[in-house]
Amino acid sequence: MNSQTRAVRPVWMLPALLATVLALQACTDGKRDDSAARELFPLPALAAMSPLDDHDADLDDKLLLINFWATWCHPCREEMPDLQGLSDSLGGENFAVIGVSIDQDSNLAREFLLQSGIRFANFHDPEQALTAGQLDIRVLPATYIVDSDGAILARIDGVRSWNRETLRQILGKRFAEIFA
Repeated sequence: MNSQTRAVRPVWMLPALLATVLALQACTDGKRDDSAARELFPLPALAAMSPLDDHDADLDDKLLLINFWATWCHPCREEMPDLQGLSDSLGGENFAVIGVSIDQDSNLAREFLLQSGIRFANFHDPEQALTAGQLDIRVLPATYIVDSDGAILARIDGVRSWNRETLRQILGKRFAEIFA
Protein backbone atom coordinates (compact mmCIF):
# COMPACT_ATOMS: atom_id res chain seq x y z
CA MET A 1 0.00 0.00 0.00
CA ASN A 2 1.54 3.32 -0.99
CA SER A 3 1.14 6.66 0.80
CA GLN A 4 -1.40 7.93 -1.75
CA THR A 5 -3.78 5.04 -1.00
CA ARG A 6 -3.57 5.66 2.76
CA ALA A 7 -4.31 9.36 2.28
CA VAL A 8 -7.42 8.64 0.21
CA ARG A 9 -8.94 5.97 2.48
CA PRO A 10 -9.89 8.26 5.41
CA VAL A 11 -11.60 10.71 3.05
CA TRP A 12 -13.45 7.87 1.34
CA MET A 13 -14.63 6.51 4.71
CA LEU A 14 -15.78 9.90 6.03
CA PRO A 15 -19.38 9.73 4.71
CA ALA A 16 -19.92 6.29 6.29
CA LEU A 17 -18.42 7.43 9.58
CA LEU A 18 -20.51 10.60 9.59
CA ALA A 19 -23.70 8.62 8.86
CA THR A 20 -22.94 6.27 11.77
CA VAL A 21 -22.34 9.14 14.18
CA LEU A 22 -25.56 10.88 13.13
CA ALA A 23 -27.57 7.67 13.44
CA LEU A 24 -26.24 7.07 16.95
CA GLN A 25 -26.90 10.66 17.92
CA ALA A 26 -30.46 10.60 16.57
CA CYS A 27 -31.82 7.83 18.78
CA THR A 28 -30.78 7.22 22.35
CA ASP A 29 -31.89 5.55 25.50
CA GLY A 30 -29.50 7.71 27.52
CA LYS A 31 -30.85 9.79 30.35
CA ARG A 32 -30.09 13.50 30.16
CA ASP A 33 -32.05 16.47 31.39
CA ASP A 34 -31.45 19.87 29.85
CA SER A 35 -32.93 22.76 31.69
CA ALA A 36 -34.51 25.18 29.27
CA ALA A 37 -36.29 27.00 32.05
CA ARG A 38 -38.52 29.94 31.18
CA GLU A 39 -37.94 29.73 27.46
CA LEU A 40 -41.21 29.67 25.54
CA PHE A 41 -42.18 26.62 23.53
CA PRO A 42 -43.33 27.49 19.98
CA LEU A 43 -46.94 26.32 20.49
CA PRO A 44 -48.25 28.13 17.37
CA ALA A 45 -45.83 26.10 15.22
CA LEU A 46 -47.02 22.90 16.88
CA ALA A 47 -50.69 23.80 16.41
CA ALA A 48 -50.06 24.52 12.71
CA MET A 49 -48.69 21.01 12.04
CA SER A 50 -50.64 18.27 10.33
CA PRO A 51 -52.28 15.89 12.81
CA LEU A 52 -51.52 12.18 12.43
CA ASP A 53 -54.85 11.20 13.93
CA ASP A 54 -58.28 12.61 14.67
CA HIS A 55 -57.73 13.10 18.40
CA ASP A 56 -58.39 16.55 19.75
CA ALA A 57 -55.26 18.46 20.65
CA ASP A 58 -56.34 21.20 23.02
CA LEU A 59 -53.08 23.02 23.72
CA ASP A 60 -54.56 25.91 25.69
CA ASP A 61 -54.26 26.36 29.46
CA LYS A 62 -52.79 22.90 30.14
CA LEU A 63 -49.57 21.38 31.30
CA LEU A 64 -48.26 19.65 28.18
CA LEU A 65 -45.87 16.75 27.84
CA ILE A 66 -44.69 16.98 24.22
CA ASN A 67 -42.77 13.93 23.01
CA PHE A 68 -40.75 13.89 19.78
CA TRP A 69 -40.38 10.40 18.32
CA ALA A 70 -39.95 8.26 15.21
CA THR A 71 -40.97 4.72 14.31
CA TRP A 72 -37.36 3.77 13.50
CA CYS A 73 -36.21 4.82 17.00
CA HIS A 74 -36.42 1.79 19.32
CA PRO A 75 -36.25 3.84 22.56
CA CYS A 76 -39.10 6.00 21.22
CA ARG A 77 -41.25 2.96 20.58
CA GLU A 78 -40.30 1.58 23.99
CA GLU A 79 -41.65 4.56 25.95
CA MET A 80 -44.91 5.03 24.00
CA PRO A 81 -47.02 2.65 26.17
CA ASP A 82 -45.89 4.54 29.29
CA LEU A 83 -46.84 7.85 27.68
CA GLN A 84 -50.27 6.44 26.84
CA GLY A 85 -50.64 5.26 30.45
CA LEU A 86 -49.72 8.72 31.71
CA SER A 87 -52.23 10.27 29.33
CA ASP A 88 -54.92 7.86 30.55
CA SER A 89 -54.23 8.51 34.24
CA LEU A 90 -53.61 12.28 34.25
CA GLY A 91 -54.97 13.58 30.95
CA GLY A 92 -57.96 15.84 30.93
CA GLU A 93 -58.66 19.42 31.90
CA ASN A 94 -55.17 20.26 33.26
CA PHE A 95 -52.80 17.95 31.38
CA ALA A 96 -52.22 16.47 27.91
CA VAL A 97 -49.64 14.24 26.28
CA ILE A 98 -48.84 15.27 22.71
CA GLY A 99 -46.67 13.33 20.26
CA VAL A 100 -44.69 14.67 17.31
CA SER A 101 -43.43 12.15 14.77
CA ILE A 102 -40.50 13.03 12.53
CA ASP A 103 -41.08 10.06 10.23
CA GLN A 104 -41.04 10.90 6.53
CA ASP A 105 -43.96 8.54 5.88
CA SER A 106 -47.09 9.64 7.76
CA ASN A 107 -48.83 6.34 6.97
CA LEU A 108 -46.07 4.40 8.72
CA ALA A 109 -46.43 6.62 11.81
CA ARG A 110 -50.24 6.27 11.75
CA GLU A 111 -49.96 2.49 11.46
CA PHE A 112 -47.59 2.36 14.43
CA LEU A 113 -49.97 4.47 16.55
CA LEU A 114 -52.92 2.29 15.61
CA GLN A 115 -51.12 -1.03 16.20
CA SER A 116 -49.69 0.21 19.52
CA GLY A 117 -53.00 1.53 20.83
CA ILE A 118 -51.69 5.07 21.17
CA ARG A 119 -54.66 7.42 21.57
CA PHE A 120 -53.13 10.74 22.59
CA ALA A 121 -52.90 13.44 19.91
CA ASN A 122 -49.96 13.22 17.51
CA PHE A 123 -48.61 15.63 14.93
CA HIS A 124 -46.30 15.13 11.96
CA ASP A 125 -43.05 17.06 11.39
CA PRO A 126 -41.44 15.24 8.42
CA GLU A 127 -39.31 18.22 7.38
CA GLN A 128 -38.29 18.75 11.03
CA ALA A 129 -39.08 22.47 10.84
CA LEU A 130 -40.00 22.46 14.53
CA THR A 131 -37.89 19.51 15.67
CA ALA A 132 -34.48 20.38 14.25
CA GLY A 133 -35.22 23.92 13.07
CA GLN A 134 -36.77 25.78 16.00
CA LEU A 135 -35.96 23.43 18.88
CA ASP A 136 -32.60 22.06 17.70
CA ILE A 137 -33.50 18.51 18.77
CA ARG A 138 -30.65 16.16 17.92
CA VAL A 139 -31.56 13.15 20.09
CA LEU A 140 -34.73 11.06 20.11
CA PRO A 141 -36.84 10.62 22.03
CA ALA A 142 -36.94 14.20 23.29
CA THR A 143 -39.66 15.36 25.65
CA TYR A 144 -40.66 18.84 26.70
CA ILE A 145 -42.78 19.68 29.74
CA VAL A 146 -44.55 22.96 28.98
CA ASP A 147 -46.69 24.91 31.46
CA SER A 148 -50.08 26.46 30.70
CA ASP A 149 -48.39 29.76 29.74
CA GLY A 150 -46.17 28.04 27.15
CA ALA A 151 -42.99 28.22 29.26
CA ILE A 152 -40.66 25.24 29.02
CA LEU A 153 -40.35 23.68 32.48
CA ALA A 154 -38.05 20.83 31.42
CA ARG A 155 -36.47 19.10 28.45
CA ILE A 156 -35.66 15.43 28.77
CA ASP A 157 -33.49 13.70 26.16
CA GLY A 158 -33.67 9.94 26.03
CA VAL A 159 -36.15 7.30 27.05
CA ARG A 160 -37.94 7.45 30.40
CA SER A 161 -40.31 5.25 32.27
CA TRP A 162 -43.21 7.70 32.21
CA ASN A 163 -45.60 7.54 35.14
CA ARG A 164 -47.09 9.78 37.80
CA GLU A 165 -43.98 9.55 39.99
CA THR A 166 -41.61 10.46 37.14
CA LEU A 167 -43.68 13.56 36.41
CA ARG A 168 -43.84 14.39 40.13
CA GLN A 169 -40.02 14.25 40.35
CA ILE A 170 -39.61 16.52 37.34
CA LEU A 171 -42.20 19.07 38.43
CA GLY A 172 -41.52 19.10 42.17
CA LYS A 173 -44.04 21.19 44.10
CA ARG A 174 -45.75 22.29 40.87
CA PHE A 175 -47.11 18.76 40.52
CA ALA A 176 -49.31 19.16 43.60
CA GLU A 177 -50.49 22.59 42.41
CA ILE A 178 -51.52 21.26 38.98
CA PHE A 179 -52.99 17.94 40.03
CA ALA A 180 -54.58 18.95 43.36
